[in-house]
Parts: sequence; structure tokens; C-alpha cells
Amino acid sequence: MVLNLRNGNDLVFIPKFKKSLEIPGFIQRIFNDIEIKYCEGKVDKASSFAARFAAKEAFSKALGTGLYAEGVTPLDLWIENEESGRPKVLVSEKLKNKLSCLRMTHWDITLSHHNDYAIAHVIIWGPEY
Repeated sequence: MVLNLRNGNDLVFIPKFKKSLEIPGFIQRIFNDIEIKYCEGKVDKASSFAARFAAKEAFSKALGTGLYAEGVTPLDLWIENEESGRPKVLVSEKLKNKLSCLRMTHWDITLSHHNDYAIAHVIIWGPEY
């Protein structure tokens, strides 16, 4: 048996990403209302947005598509936080169906940001085959 496992990571340079946040409509094209509310409530909004963007990129890399390929868009996945603060990835029905076709049933994420960088690492897995 072989474990059905994929992983992805992404690193964002926050000063460059901060400029993207100034583009009209950018935030709404990339982040859902829950993510926007969370990040807008932070002192360092750019770092929080950058970490969530890195998460979307990392997840799509683990999926094997990248963002904007095979119908995957940034709004098909979003990051929420558990009561403990631990981040979790939620996915749209469209993406859930794609994951199901790939026999991927579970995923986990870690996010971090410090100074000029935000990073995310994602693991996606399913039953052995």
C-alpha cells in the first residue's frame, strides 16, 4: 500500500504583497468576507493577508493545480481560525468534489509570518491505495 499524500508550501515577501493590497478590488478577488474581517482586525493587516495568500498558494500546489488552473480560484478555499487560534482550511463544494476525485479526504495547514515574510505549509492526504 502507498499513502496518498501531497504537500505544498509558499513564501510571500510581505513588502511586495502589501502593494497588491492597494489595488482596487484585489482583496475581494482573493479573500472571502471571513478572511477580510479577520485580517482587518489585526494590527499588521498585510502580514495576515500575506499568510492567507501563501496558504491558498500552498494548498493549490499540494492539489497539483496552482491557483487559477483547472477551475481552482483563490475564493474556492479560505482560512478560518479555531477558538484556539489554530488555522484551518475550508473549501468550496467545487473544490471538495475535485479533492474527492483525487481521493484526498483530509488536509492540514500551518501559517507563520515574521518581519518581511509569510509562509504556509499544507499537507493533503487520503486513504492508502
